[in-house]
Amino acid sequence: MKHERGLTRRSTTREGGFTLVEMIVVIAIIGVLATVVVVRYSGQTDLAKATAAKAHLAQFESAVISFQSQNGRLPTALSELVERPGNAPNWPEGGYLKSRSVPKDPWGNDYAYRVNGRRFEILCMGADGQEGGTGVDSDLSNENPEAGK
Repeated sequence: MKHERGLTRRSTTREGGFTLVEMIVVIAIIGVLATVVVVRYSGQTDLAKATAAKAHLAQFESAVISFQSQNGRLPTALSELVERPGNAPNWPEGGYLKSRSVPKDPWGNDYAYRVNGRRFEILCMGADGQEGGTGVDSDLSNENPEAGK
């Protein structure tokens, strides 16, 4: 191709798109960033579950105390907070919990409820669903809500 001054000009147009090397570099960078994000925030899920369990424990404790003050006794099971027992004359319409059933803990396990005379304990067994354990497997209780930290 001749230019007006007699100089030859080469066509330097390039096809649009990315080269394979550019694509590999971009994919590698995305992979590294995704790994950093997953490692950084993976522990946050367990912390959020423990916080939700503590909120449930506080809600249950409040409901049990209300049940006791209105009926003169502790409930024999957490289910009595949502299903009217025969011997609870002052049981309110709708029960003591907003839900129609006792929710499971954030790991999908049932909460444990124990009555010992005038005292009661509500337990979340942690991620493993068994008593004892450390870290995410440690138990949370209305009597010791800071366990599991």
